[in-house]
Parts: sequence; structure tokens; C-alpha cells
Amino acid sequence: MGLSKPCILVIVVASVERFAYKGVAANLVTYLTDVAKMSTTSAAKSVNNWCGFTSMLPLLVALLTDSYWDRFSTILVSSLLYVMVNT
Repeated sequence: MGLSKPCILVIVVASVERFAYKGVAANLVTYLTDVAKMSTTSAAKSVNNWCGFTSMLPLLVALLTDSYWDRFSTILVSSLLYVMVNT
């Protein structure tokens, strides 16, 4: 019994997303200290805050969507937000 195509696609997309997230997080302190001229401690604090926020955001969104939105509204809003951020 093999994996179906949608299952493989979900695994690949999740892996690529995690790879990109870790790559940005790893290089963000260097960028903030070199380009934005922040101190190392301030840059590290900003990166830690960003990592914490992005880690907790799915819980907040899940609470919001489970309490107030139905499935299709959630997909519509998240898709529109994704398109607006990535264009």
C-alpha cells in the first residue's frame, strides 16, 4: 500500500516550507546586524520574538476559525491573505 499523490504533495510542500522557514530564521540575525545595523542582542531578541510569534500564530488562527468561521470561509481568507503577502 503506497502513498497517494495528494499525500506525497502535502509531505513535499510541508518539507519545503519548513526548510524555507529555518533558512530565513538562521540568516535573519546576520541580516539584521549587517544590513539593518542592529546590535547582536537586539537582532537575536527580534528573531526569537519572530520565531515565537510564528510558532503560536497557528493556535490563535485555529481558535478563531473553529469558533467563528466555517471551513470554506477559512480557506478563502487564508488563500487571499497568502496571495496578498506573496505578490
